[in-house]
Amino acid sequence: MKTKYILLLIITFFSVEIVSAQSSDDIINLLIQKGIVKQTDADSLRAEYAFKQQEVKEKQKLFNILSSRNITIGGYTQVRYQSLQEPGKPDGFDIRRARFDLKGNFSPEWEYRLQTDFAINTKIIDAYFVYKPFEFLKITGGQFLIPNSLESTTSDNLLETIDRAQISGLTGRNKDAIGDQNGRDIGIQASGSLFKTASNRFLLDYYVAYFDGQGINIAADKNESKDIAARIVGHPYSFLDFGISYSNGHDSWTTPARNQDQVRTGADVAVNYNDFSFRAEYLQAQQGTYIVNGVNRDLLKDGWYAQLGYFALPKKLQFVAKYDTFDPTKNNPKNDITSFYTLGANLYPNSFVKFQVNYKHKSEQGYSINKDEVIAQLQLKF
Repeated sequence: MKTKYILLLIITFFSVEIVSAQSSDDIINLLIQKGIVKQTDADSLRAEYAFKQQEVKEKQKLFNILSSRNITIGGYTQVRYQSLQEPGKPDGFDIRRARFDLKGNFSPEWEYRLQTDFAINTKIIDAYFVYKPFEFLKITGGQFLIPNSLESTTSDNLLETIDRAQISGLTGRNKDAIGDQNGRDIGIQASGSLFKTASNRFLLDYYVAYFDGQGINIAADKNESKDIAARIVGHPYSFLDFGISYSNGHDSWTTPARNQDQVRTGADVAVNYNDFSFRAEYLQAQQGTYIVNGVNRDLLKDGWYAQLGYFALPKKLQFVAKYDTFDPTKNNPKNDITSFYTLGANLYPNSFVKFQVNYKHKSEQGYSINKDEVIAQLQLKF
């Protein structure tokens, strides 16, 4: 048995060191000709070597492609199953996301990214360049994430619950005034990291952006109004982050009745300590107006969530609990607050696969219909 492992080491060494001259099969054949190994042992060696090479490939996270510049190609697909208790809502499967992500750089200072989604309707998600001459200054231009809110700026494939909190809809997602824009817009941004510590960690990150305010995949802006967004994230300790966000814009449409201001403010905190994680966030938005006694008043919306996670098996099995509440008419009481209670589990068999199961209990003021649901989602990355 020891001889077999020694031979395997010899084959591995030679196949790496002189791969341009000989393959592992060539080396094994040579050992047979020299009488060092028998044919039966050679067959066994071939099988074991093939198995070990497969293990190496499975652990590999990046695969190079031939190019004159550095390019990384990746992406992921999310297949979802929903079991809905609400009458008239059938259970079923859907392809929620099918992302293709291309990243690269021309030099250490210049980067670019193009991310598309082929699920339902093909659309561009990200399309931007980055110029980073200094650690404290990075210029981003194109279509990218609005720097507003912790959860909205977290990638879909990194979420610990299958669905986002309701307040994410106030930052260019499904409940936003201009519809679901995947939390993105077209514009330019200055960002950077400040106050580097002795442990090579930065204490503060900042983002200041200037957007069209029209959402994604728009050929040209339709009005003179622009949006300003800003976010600051502090890192006082390696396990603790806290952030504050602000954005201000005015949607000026061809129909004056649709004109409205949009002002968003928020605060968030994130803790990652060993196998425990905690997320909490509050967000308020002024979006549109409502009429009281013939007078227009600003319509305020707000909400918050708190989420706790624990890895029962480190990096393999995580349990999550989340409370999420949203009031779409904060200063015009209509008893329409919606609260979600989510319990979930995340399984990570390897770095390419994530399987999630969530049970979500929905509580809506003024409604007694059971809208609970069980959701399962399989995510495959490449």
